[in-house]
Amino acid sequence: MYSTLAQVSAAAPVESPSTANVVVVGFLFVMIVLALLAAVTSCIGAFFIKQAARDAAKAAEAAQKASEANSKPAANSSVSTTSAPAAAPAAVEADDSEDPALLAVIAAAVHTVIGDRPHRVVSVRSTGPGWAQEGRRQIFSSHRVR
Repeated sequence: MYSTLAQVSAAAPVESPSTANVVVVGFLFVMIVLALLAAVTSCIGAFFIKQAARDAAKAAEAAQKASEANSKPAANSSVSTTSAPAAAPAAVEADDSEDPALLAVIAAAVHTVIGDRPHRVVSVRSTGPGWAQEGRRQIFSSHRVR
């Protein structure tokens, strides 16, 4: 039997892969690699979406604590002595013209940036019409002078 197979294999011409076989194998290889890349990027995207949802929940919780702490001015003095991040809005100098929701949003933004490290917002002041001036400057600079 071995001699028969050897004779057949020696008699058979050496086949080079046809162009169609190379194209099909190459196409399948590319599709498998693309599917793997799509799966990896989907996993990474799901991780970042979950991370962003967790950060948003922390920010919302901090904002809620800030609004609760800001609505109770008598409790602020006792809370401000602690160094917890939730106590940050307690130290905000509340101006009568300031919106408490704005202060809560600022405290939540500070908490989001700084994280769980102890921090305290000392004051919140307006710097003037900087954004409006910048917007006007961009509008005027976008037009061509004739």
